[in-house]
This record gives sequence, C-alpha cells and structure tokens, in this order.
Amino acid sequence: MAASERHLKRALAILLAIVALLAAVVVARALLAPLGRPAAAEVQPDAFAVDEDAVAKRLAGSLRFQTISYEDRAKLDPQAFAGLRAYLAETWPRAHAALAPETIAGHSLLYTWQGRDTAAPALLLAAHLDVVPVPAPEQWQHPPFEGVVAGGEVWGRGALDDKGSLVCILEAAESLLAEGFVPERTIYLAFGHDEEVGGEQGAKVMAETLAARGVRLASVLDEGGAVADGFGGLLERPLAAVGVAEKGWVDVRLRASAQGGHSSAPPRQTAVGILATALVALEEHPMPARVGGIFENMVDRLAPEASFTRRLALANFWLLRPVLPLVSPRVPIVDAMVRTTTAPTIVRGGVKSNVLPREAEAIVNFRILPGDSVESVLAHVRGAIDDERVSVEIDVPDAAEEASPVSPDDGPAFGGIARAAMAVYPDAVVAPYLVIGGTDAKHYTGLGDAVYRLLPFRIGDDALRLAHGTDERISVANLGRGVRFYREWMRMPLAD
Repeated sequence: MAASERHLKRALAILLAIVALLAAVVVARALLAPLGRPAAAEVQPDAFAVDEDAVAKRLAGSLRFQTISYEDRAKLDPQAFAGLRAYLAETWPRAHAALAPETIAGHSLLYTWQGRDTAAPALLLAAHLDVVPVPAPEQWQHPPFEGVVAGGEVWGRGALDDKGSLVCILEAAESLLAEGFVPERTIYLAFGHDEEVGGEQGAKVMAETLAARGVRLASVLDEGGAVADGFGGLLERPLAAVGVAEKGWVDVRLRASAQGGHSSAPPRQTAVGILATALVALEEHPMPARVGGIFENMVDRLAPEASFTRRLALANFWLLRPVLPLVSPRVPIVDAMVRTTTAPTIVRGGVKSNVLPREAEAIVNFRILPGDSVESVLAHVRGAIDDERVSVEIDVPDAAEEASPVSPDDGPAFGGIARAAMAVYPDAVVAPYLVIGGTDAKHYTGLGDAVYRLLPFRIGDDALRLAHGTDERISVANLGRGVRFYREWMRMPLAD
C-alpha cells in the first residue's frame, strides 16, 4: 500500500472519529439539557375568584374615551383624558380613596400605595392611558370606540394596548384593598398619557417626580413581553417572555444632491437615483448581528423545555452561533432580536414629472440593539453609503433613544415575576426577552436596575397585528388571568 493511500485512510479515520465525537456531544447535550432547567418556582396560586364579565364591562367603559396620542401633540383632546380619569375614580373607588392619585403633567396618573416598610426600595407597575389613532374605523367589525363585548372578547382601540393592563392593575388593587391587604413595600402605579408617542411628557415626568422625592425602585413592571403560544413552534408549552431590555431608535435623514433641470436631458444619475443607490447599499449591508446576550440567554431557558428534536438545535446553540447571522434575515422577528434593524420608511423626491429635482431625501428608521448606539448607527450609515453626494444626519435632533440598559434575568425581581406568571400559567416557560418596540419602562431605568416588561395575557401570532391594527380586542378570559397575575405580583414578598 502506497504511503499516500495510508495517509488518506488515516485522515479519513480521524475525520470520521471527529464527526462521531461531535455527534455524540450534540446528542448528549440535548439529552442532558433538561437536567439544567431552573428549579420549579414554589407557587401557591391565589384563590381569589375574578368576575371576568364585570372586568370586561369595566374595560369596555374605558375604551369609550378617545384618549388618542398624535404625533402633533396639539391634537390631544384634554376632555377625553379628563373623562377617563373621572371614570377610573368612579369605577375603582377604594383604589382612588386609598392610593392618593396625583395628576402629573396634566394627564398622567401616579398612585402611591404606602407599604409597611417605607424605607425599602419600592415597586412600580406601569401602564398607559393613551391609544393610537384609528385611520379606517369603517373597516372594524365593531366600532373602535364603543367598547363592545361580544363573542367572549372586548373590542375596541386600546383593549390590548394598553387599557386591558390598566384595568387589570386597578382591579387587582381594588380587590386586595377590599381584603385589607397592605403591601410589604410601597407600590406605585404609574399610568402615562403619551406612551404611544414616546412618553416624554408622561412617564418621563413621573420618573423625574419620583427621583426628586428620593424614590428608589426594587422592581418595575410594564407592558412589552407576553405569554406566547408555542413561540413560533419551538415549544409545545406557552412562553412567558419577560422583556429585560428594549431597543432604542433613531430616524436618519439621507439627502442626495444633484444637478437639476429639465427631464428631457437628464444626467447619468439623478438625485433620485443617487438616493436609491444609497438605500440599496443600506439594505444590502445591515448592521452586524450579535447573537449572544439576551438572545442566547433566552435560548438557554427554552432548550430544556423543547421536544428532543428541537433540543438538538437549542441545546447546541454554540454550533449555530456562527450560522445564525446568515439565516436570521429570513426570519424578521429573529433578525430584529440579534441586530440593529434598517427600515427605509419615507422617500421624498421631485414635484413634477418633467423637472429633475436638485434634492431627494429619505428617512430610515433604525431600531438599536443594546450594545450599539446612535453614533455607531450614523458611522455605519456613512460607511455603507460612502458617497459624498449623500448627507447623513439625525432627522430630528435630540429625538433619538439609545437602547435601554439590560436588567438581570435572575435575582428576586425577575424571580417574583416568574412566580406570578407561573401561578396563572403553571405550564409556562419563563425566559428573558428583548422587546423590539418601545415602552414607558425605559424612563424608569434611572431609579433601579430591575426593569421588566410583561403583559400577562396569553396571545397568538396575530397579537402584534391587532395591537395597533383593525379589530383590536382582548378575550374576557385574558382579563381574568391579568387580574390574578397582578394580584400575585402585588402580594409577592421581594427580598433585597
């Protein structure tokens, strides 16, 4: 046998041994993953019986107030917010008598529920009073501001985002007050009036008010994550996705310049063409993906709970890490969790078909991953376009938001939310999650490092479409779950 043939056989044998070893490691990690699952939370579910139909009627009443937030803040209807505040006071009288609500910044509400230990860092529950506009009300099955209860669901703008949460929080507080409950720590209920346009005049002012009073927060809970069915088929159980951070954002304005004139004798590249090339360059060169951090921590929590075939992948994420950035663009929700996203949203050009515009501009919306920044986005845009004919600047100075700090996915605050979720959803898997939208929670990060986002409702794949879309609604059963969750959270002892 020739020496070269012996070397080839030896190389093949080594290669087969490596493949066999790798296969053994992959299978072993999948088999052993369940041994690494977190210890089951010791939960004694609340025996309180929620009158779901009554809660549904109260939510329906709140939806009849058109508390709409507009980008043009001058359009805000003060009477609608005043009407809602009066409705809340009338509907939940104990909470309004005992929790001393303050009207902050004209329309937001801040309640203070004094705890037994006034020196301990407090808790804060956030929700928001405002809703997004309804562009085509005639397309709804039920009018968006009539608060209709039908087919086991409450229909109307704000039912899911976020008056459902608001009503369940007040219902939980009202019922606990009726039982004579006093929390261990002071609890703040903070209901902002402009979350849908950034919360700058609502939640931000409430946070500044608390900071001026020397308040420190042991935990914050706002909307954001949810209890999702199956999480895209990865699980056979619901996933309670607790947002531990949220992405920032910046609108970048691109302005392309070129020679104007008559369209009958155009230059080789017009301002519109230059701009189009710049936009294509941005879409073809996205910000780099980072699959560690929150995403990997989420995968670690999911792996022990998945079926064996899915565990083969989840428990061996170390093998998939280099590949994921190549395939994530095919799954937009995954891509949004691992990179700063690029979305051209507005394009403006000429004004007449036979006139060459001297300028064309576009707005590109970037949702910023924790670890990136507004400045790193601008640097990336300039480098990807690399054309001195295209100017790059923030669309509205001082309007951008950096990504929020990342809160720990262990410790007493996260554990308390997990126990409350499992008291209502005993089969749920609780895992950290990156919120790809924006919430009021970001304004409270300066008051404590345990800021979380979880809407305690069980939702399907259509929830994102419904939240700001046509036929927004929430099931009556979900309202019962929401009340029980917030009761558990308010009653939960929280060690320092």
